[in-house]
Amino acid sequence: MALQKLQIIIRDAGPESRRKVAEIIREGRVTVNGKVVLDPAFQADPEKDHVKVDGKLLKPPPAEKYYYLFNKPRHVVSTMSDPEERPCVGELIKPLKKKLFSVGRLDFDAEGLMILTNDGATAHRLSHPSSGVQRVYLVKVKGSPEDVRLASIRKGMDIGDGERLGEVELSVIKKQKTTTWIRIVLSEGKKNELKRIFFRIGHPVRKIRRIKFGPFSLGDLPVGEWRLLNRVEKSRMDALLTELEERPPAPRKKTAPSHKPHRIKKR
Repeated sequence: MALQKLQIIIRDAGPESRRKVAEIIREGRVTVNGKVVLDPAFQADPEKDHVKVDGKLLKPPPAEKYYYLFNKPRHVVSTMSDPEERPCVGELIKPLKKKLFSVGRLDFDAEGLMILTNDGATAHRLSHPSSGVQRVYLVKVKGSPEDVRLASIRKGMDIGDGERLGEVELSVIKKQKTTTWIRIVLSEGKKNELKRIFFRIGHPVRKIRRIKFGPFSLGDLPVGEWRLLNRVEKSRMDALLTELEERPPAPRKKTAPSHKPHRIKKR
């Protein structure tokens, strides 16, 4: 196999970003054939050279790549393992007997569409906020939000912690006695984004279900089940990855200053 940059070799073997991998290398945590390497641009052969991270031998990316659609149940952690020993995706997909990465993580109490793959580079590319991959959710909120409050979401809003939401698309699907179902499209992937959005307008979230991720739809896939992408979906995946590769890098956003008071650490 042709020589590749060490940074790329490690990134392709797992879900870490190139920037994070560069930090790991510069921290002296990587060896190539027993010698510590501090240069992310160092050239190595992933099939012949022994690359270790924190003493663990790095396996080259699999020759055959798998992509699954998965319907995550509620009260399941989106990761492959959990230090708190909560139910996690990794436990549910044990029958697959494959090392997979999750794409498009969901909150513990949310359900719906995720992508599972053994392709670490693709997992990172699709998950990173800069990719702008659209996610479509059905959200049940408490009460019946007034139009003016929904309009404040559509035009973009401050969601706290110095973060701001850009313009979004949303529509009311169904009004019930004490709750309302809303369809909303997001593309930034901020932590607890939906809960923070509707909390700000006084209508806490009661349920979250993701029904689309990029060009993929949940359809009638049962909760807790998975399936491989079909031929059409695989073509859509290839087209999406090509689009992301050709897209110019987005300008870095300036984070709004936090208005929280500074605390003096006690010594």
